[in-house]
Amino acid sequence: MKKVTVRAPVRADLAGGTLDLWPLYLFHPGSRTVNVAISYHAESEVAETGDDAITINLTDQQYEHRYSSIHELAADPKAALIHRALEHFHLPGVRITTRTDAPRGSGLGGSSALTITLVRALSEIAGQPVQGDDLIALVRDLETRLIKVPAGIQDYYPPVYGGLMAIHLEPGAVIRHPITLPIDRLADHMLLHYTGVAHFSGTNNWDIYKRQIDGKKKVHKGLDKIAESAIEMEKALENGDMEAAGGALDHEWQNRKALIDGISTPEIESAIAAALGAGAWAGKVCGAGGGGCIVFLMPPDRRDAVRAALANVPGEVIDAQPVAHGLTVERADDAPSARRTRFTMRSSPSLEQLYVFGGSGAYRPHLLAEAIVTQIEPRSGVHTATVNAFIAPMRSGDGTVPWNEARPIDPETLDIRAVPDPNHEVDDALKPEMLMQGALQSEDAFRQYVAGTARLTVFYNPEFAMYSQQGESRKDFLARCNEEAKRRIEKEQERLEGTFRRRIDQVKERSERDTRELDNDDTQPMDQRGQDVNVAWGQALYNITSGKPAGVVESSHSVREDDYLSRIRQIQRSWEKELQVIREDLQSKAREIEEIVVTPAAKNIEITKYLILWAAGL
Repeated sequence: MKKVTVRAPVRADLAGGTLDLWPLYLFHPGSRTVNVAISYHAESEVAETGDDAITINLTDQQYEHRYSSIHELAADPKAALIHRALEHFHLPGVRITTRTDAPRGSGLGGSSALTITLVRALSEIAGQPVQGDDLIALVRDLETRLIKVPAGIQDYYPPVYGGLMAIHLEPGAVIRHPITLPIDRLADHMLLHYTGVAHFSGTNNWDIYKRQIDGKKKVHKGLDKIAESAIEMEKALENGDMEAAGGALDHEWQNRKALIDGISTPEIESAIAAALGAGAWAGKVCGAGGGGCIVFLMPPDRRDAVRAALANVPGEVIDAQPVAHGLTVERADDAPSARRTRFTMRSSPSLEQLYVFGGSGAYRPHLLAEAIVTQIEPRSGVHTATVNAFIAPMRSGDGTVPWNEARPIDPETLDIRAVPDPNHEVDDALKPEMLMQGALQSEDAFRQYVAGTARLTVFYNPEFAMYSQQGESRKDFLARCNEEAKRRIEKEQERLEGTFRRRIDQVKERSERDTRELDNDDTQPMDQRGQDVNVAWGQALYNITSGKPAGVVESSHSVREDDYLSRIRQIQRSWEKELQVIREDLQSKAREIEEIVVTPAAKNIEITKYLILWAAGL
């Protein structure tokens, strides 16, 4: 039986909310939202049961129930979200457990993050994994069906991709732009406060939506200003100007609360007033307002003062920090010997010691380490989160770990147990304290080793401003560049055709004018009048527009006809020459590929497994 657990962060939005409702952003050119993933998480665990029944356990609501069929599930309003997702994948016979860290109604997008994890887990169980932007599009539509009002899209990006980003809302495309400001720098300036009052995003957003569609000028102008504030926020964060980001946050809040009544509340106003009085630059409610959380930006040296001031108003400061990672997926079997693929990093100066069954010879110590490596290339938008696991021997002399001797390994291929195999002796030349010390002291070396082995290469064509996609090889990227060159050549060919057709038309008009003059010239012999407009001329025009040589006859009927056909040949040669220059230039540019090598920073290497492993012949 398969079991999948998906965990994803929620988000704090900094600017541009509500604009992410289609089609609102189409009315406000330049619309974008700016948000960041934070260390509150939603999690869904889905396991096959082997029968047709469905069991749900909503841990946040302390609600558990078993249904004999999906039709019975559909009748339970508490299971409405799960019903929508199961209905889409046609999945019976599962047990679903959900949980979230974020308070209900916090405005942190917890329900959207939970739906992301649920749909991702169900798609995995169904054997049809949905990922990235496809996952976002599906969850958006399922959630809209559920809440029966338009669903914004900004809440889905941080759970999937993580980090700090601007989401550009362009006609025909939504484009995610990772912001290069280091996450830890933002964390130094940011604080979240929960007012203790829950909100419902659909109410305020739907009210604003209707007023915009109804042509209310106040709302339209207000959303214009919010779009400007979001542009201001993105620019400030990209430049690393945190005080300017604080100014943009204040502009966003002033513009937002002026949209409609109910966005601000006495609890929100008192919290913002207290924080500003303690030195914060600005505060803004998260989500649609009316309650929930407030995000503050401030100088780092005022954090303690702001926290103390907020202790005197309703609600509480929450210890959520910006994070760079998006969702993680754990896959396991429900068999008794199954083990989870994600381990929690130790919280004390001790390490778990386990044993590998199998092999021959005496047990010797190894260090097994696993890390989630997040790599971001902001210009291309490439964002990866990969799991890397390595095993390295521990030296018998001093317990050190030579990471240069490490090799990659899949821990799931090992039969790891808490007790040793009685058929193996244990090489106990090293004292446990020495092993522990050597392992703990090697953690930084492990991060450096991972950073050196987990480099990400992104291919870039500067002439076409194209970047490779995640997992795309150089060969495939070159093929895509050649396709782009072909598309541009065809476009240039159309442009040139228009230009040279006009030149041909001018020659033709000149010929027709001369013909008319000849026809009206009584001094010309009758057998020479109109002689130049003949089949050869029409055939030449057909050839030139078909890409064939213009000339169709070896000799002309007259010197003047020969002159006109010669002009057409010259036009054709110029056309072909110019097109060939363009073709060669674009084909050459398609081959100009640069490599961008991204080495993960230590803060983007999250160690998820770190233990001493006793193994024989490993």
